[in-house]
Formats: sequence, structure tokens, C-alpha cells
Amino acid sequence: MMMQNLWLWGIIAALAFFGSLAVCGFMAMAGLGDASDDRSAHSGVVPTSGGVGMIAGMGLSLSALSFLFPGLDLPGGFAPVMALLFAIAMLGLVDDALTLGPKVKFGLMILICGAAVWLIGPPETLPFLGRPIALSPAIGFMGAMLWIFVVMNAVNFMDGANGMMGMSLAIANFGLFGIGIMTGSAATLLLSGLSLMVILGFLPYNIRVKARVFAGDVGSLSLSFLFSVSLLFLIRDTPDSAFHLVGPVLILHILADVLLTLVRRARNRDNLLQSHNTHLYQRLIQNGFGHLATSWYYALAALSLANIVVIGTSRGWYETIHVTLILVGAVTAAYLLISRVLADRASANARNNKAR
Repeated sequence: MMMQNLWLWGIIAALAFFGSLAVCGFMAMAGLGDASDDRSAHSGVVPTSGGVGMIAGMGLSLSALSFLFPGLDLPGGFAPVMALLFAIAMLGLVDDALTLGPKVKFGLMILICGAAVWLIGPPETLPFLGRPIALSPAIGFMGAMLWIFVVMNAVNFMDGANGMMGMSLAIANFGLFGIGIMTGSAATLLLSGLSLMVILGFLPYNIRVKARVFAGDVGSLSLSFLFSVSLLFLIRDTPDSAFHLVGPVLILHILADVLLTLVRRARNRDNLLQSHNTHLYQRLIQNGFGHLATSWYYALAALSLANIVVIGTSRGWYETIHVTLILVGAVTAAYLLISRVLADRASANARNNKAR
């Protein structure tokens, strides 16, 4: 019986992968995309319909799940949260096609984030120095909403270099899948595993010198939503542990790039709501490192973080905030050091050009 179930789970995983692979390939051939703008690391028309393929693979695998395992005891709130996933995908599709204003887009995202937290339940504690801090329902609710909202926007900003977003989230989901195995969180196992498979179906078209397709808002918003709610399910399913910091650490390199760039722009008194191309990964590309090389650097960072998280989970490091603070300090130092090197390089180039 166990072997039969393994085969059935294999079928579901294969449907997620091949469904994503086939539809992403079709969308790549269709060539649908957006014109590049001020925040793009590309020029010309950027093919942004890969997310449609990943959502198709996810929908196919979830449909097969209900057919092959009709009596499967899924955690409470799972089905309506999946409905919210497709609402997020539809929002991304409309934004890709019509370019919604930020107030409308962010307002709808906040509503969906709130609905997801209401369905899953807010965290009741926050780990700190070995003694969890009790959270009021309101603070837990707002904190969980902010987590989903920030992750969706941060990942969306990083879908600009060939392979970057896909590789980083694939590795993060692989790490989350490992934690799901160790903790027995069914929702975390299922969502991280299926997310990994649909991303793997997308990456062959995206990890290229000239990418054939990008995830677009459909893919980046949907995958980041899945990742963030997977963590909330994990927290709910392990009330005696403190896995709150696992999710942020797995994508710490993404969060650092986005949040520290915002701080940098605020110090320069730039308009924070204006589109730009000053993220660290974009500055690396502009300085000649190239899309693929930059994406592999970020993938290496993601792999390092995933290893730390999985090893730390097995040894109980995430019951406290110490390791997370050390990692935040290390990633921040790396960001500042690379920024300094790029600034010195730009200054040297400017002096050489002036001397000519």
C-alpha cells in the first residue's frame, strides 16, 4: 500500500513538472510579453508569461490530488487558501496585461493576504532568546499579513535576471520541503514540493543567456504567496516549536537586496514608489557580471542559507533568534561590501573616461 501511495505521489509530482514544462514551452513560443521599463534589466519586449505555465502545472497537480486521494485529510483552510492562490494568479495576469495602478494592486493584495491569514490562523508566539513572546491576536494577524505582503513584493522585484527568481525559490522550497519531512507538516510538504516541481518545469526556458520566458507577475506573486503561506501552515502545525524565522532565512538574500536597496534609496532621497533599476543584482549586471553569473551567485547564497536552515532545524537552532541575527549581519555586510566595490569601480571608470 505504501509503495502504491509513493507511485501516486510520484504521478502528482510529475503532473506538476510536465504540466508546467509544457505550458511554459507553449507560452515561450507564443512570445507574449511586456515592453521593458526603467526597472528592467532587459531591453525590448520581455516575455513574461511563464507564470501561466507554473499555475497550470499547479492546478493540474491539485486536481489530480483530489482525484487520486479523495479521502486525503488535508489541513483546515487548505482548499480555500488554494482558491486564493488562483485569485493572486488572476491578479498578476490582469496586471501583466493591463498594468494596474499601485493603489488598486496593493489594495487587492492586502485583502488576499488578510483572507489567507484568517483561514490559516495567525501565529500566537514569536521566538526570542529561548523564550517565545506571546502575541496578541491582532499583532499576530498583522505580522502574518505583512510577511505575505512583503515576500510577494520582494520576489516580484527579483524576477529580472535570467534564472534568479526561479533558482532562489526552487532552493528555498527544497529547504522548506526538508523541514516539512522532519516536522510532519502535511501542508508544508505538499505546497513546497509542488512549488519546487512547477519551478523546475519553468527553469529550462529561463536559465539561458537569452531567456525564452520570465515568470511575470502571475508566477512571481503566486510562487511567493505559496512560499509564505507554507511557512504559516508550518507554524500552525508545530505549536510546540518556533519555526517563524525559517522562512525569512531561506530567502534572506532576496529580502536583503530589496529592503537594503529601499534604505539606500531613502538615504539618497529618491522616490521610493518610483520604478528603478538599482537593486544589487541589477547593479551587478550593469557592471558586466551578466545575468547568468549574477543569478548563480544568488543561487549559491540560497543554497548556503538552505543548508544552514535544514541543519539548524535538526539541531534546534531556530528556537532562538541568535543564528538569524548572525545571518542578517553577514548578509548585510556582504551587501554593503559589494555595493562599495561597485561604487569604487564606477568612480574609477568615470575618472578614466574623464582622463580620455
